[in-house]
Amino acid sequence: MAVEDKNVSDNRQAPTCSPAGPVQDSGQQSFFRSFFMHSILKAYSRALSVALAVAALAATTQADNESLETLLAYLKSPNVDTRRDAAHKLGERRVRNQLAVEALMVAASKDEDREVRAEAVNALGLIKDFSALPDMLGALKDSQVNVRRTAVRALVALYTEHDIDFITNRRSGWNFFNPFLDTSDHEIIEPYQTVDPAIISALGEAARGDHERDVRIAAIRALGVLRGSAAIAQLADALNADQDVRIDVLRAFIKIGDPAAGPHLLPFFRDSNHRVRTQAMVAAGLLKYEPAVEPLLSVYGLGPEKQGRVTKVTGVVKGVFTYQPERDEASLWALSLIGDEKAEQTFVENIGDRDRDRRRYAFEGLARIADSRYLDQTSRLVLTEGDGEVKLAQHWALYKMGSRPNIQYIVRKLDTDQADQAYNYLLEANSPDDLLPYVRSGNREVRRKVIEILGRIGDRTTISELEPIARTSGSGTSDIATVAIKRIEWRLSGRPRPDDAVLKRETRPRRAANP
Repeated sequence: MAVEDKNVSDNRQAPTCSPAGPVQDSGQQSFFRSFFMHSILKAYSRALSVALAVAALAATTQADNESLETLLAYLKSPNVDTRRDAAHKLGERRVRNQLAVEALMVAASKDEDREVRAEAVNALGLIKDFSALPDMLGALKDSQVNVRRTAVRALVALYTEHDIDFITNRRSGWNFFNPFLDTSDHEIIEPYQTVDPAIISALGEAARGDHERDVRIAAIRALGVLRGSAAIAQLADALNADQDVRIDVLRAFIKIGDPAAGPHLLPFFRDSNHRVRTQAMVAAGLLKYEPAVEPLLSVYGLGPEKQGRVTKVTGVVKGVFTYQPERDEASLWALSLIGDEKAEQTFVENIGDRDRDRRRYAFEGLARIADSRYLDQTSRLVLTEGDGEVKLAQHWALYKMGSRPNIQYIVRKLDTDQADQAYNYLLEANSPDDLLPYVRSGNREVRRKVIEILGRIGDRTTISELEPIARTSGSGTSDIATVAIKRIEWRLSGRPRPDDAVLKRETRPRRAANP
């Protein structure tokens, strides 16, 4: 069941209603009344839209015409609204002017109004001038919750502004293919991006010690986005001390992606909270933490909870659903993600289970073990399997076991409602070369997704195959191929090159996006 995002500072408008009382009239009168009212409302709506658009354009033009000197003067205004608006506009302009940065630094630390301080900190994050970092870090100690929470988001904005509103929003639900992330909680910086250690340290302290829960959660989520592996110990302290933030810490561990978090997960495999123990187990699986295999097998051996099967609901609404597997199923899921030979027999005993999820996990586990002994058995079972997700897992297992032609079935699913499942399987391709025949697929969606995947797993040989596509394809495919090439180059070199054209600053700054 989906629950919509609610901002911590949620504002709602009261519904409006007509003052007219009940009217008794004929069906024909009702029809004409409805028709004319509808026409009037449509005309009014158009007029209102035009008026609002004109007003917005006028406001934008006025803001654009305000000089930097004017906005800097407004920051000193005795009027709070004027100061707040000036800070906001300076941030939106994203111009790295030293006078503007210094004025915002003063406002962020010394303005008497908390909203002005928050706007100033936010503006510094948008401008991305690291000379302001000490003042931004200082805002994490501000007496007002809103300023501290804004400071967390601003520190993340120094590196990415793409889909980071979730940091200060409430959870909305689980994503089907990674139920440990919000549907709007998928942003992570690229592995080659280096974050200032002072930021990770300060966010770690906020995650562990801020006295407001909302700020702690915001800091925890920020550490996930920034891949803050240096704060794993601080996150572990929060995990042990504060049950209110455990879900968010586990999700941060998944994003950070460092197996060093693994030892902190083991004690929670038998936690009394169903969601905590499930996420702890599968987090260990996603981190490929091999020392977790024996504890997971032990939990699997306990079987389902004695009180009966936990309700599982898969009511998909915009990718959101609630998923509560039984205890042994959750451990099977985690084991399948690791794919360790010690769990081989556990996978084999589940390939014929009545539950489709257990069958899928079983074949995914066997796929990762990649033992060709199960090739014939899986080839027979795929012919009779009626569930699409399980069948796709079987084809992936066949491919991983050595049957290369089965990758065709997986690639074709990139343009179906199973695209996410197929995409994640192909990220674990035996070799990038297996995907190269499909970079010129006649299906545009397949072609583009294969190129994206190659950008994440490709090597130098892949670059030579993608360069002609970047030069000769239409703009959409060419852009995707260019980004894929840069991802490979940056991953191999460890960081972007300053002379890369895609990094050159535009005349008018735009929102930051993933490379």
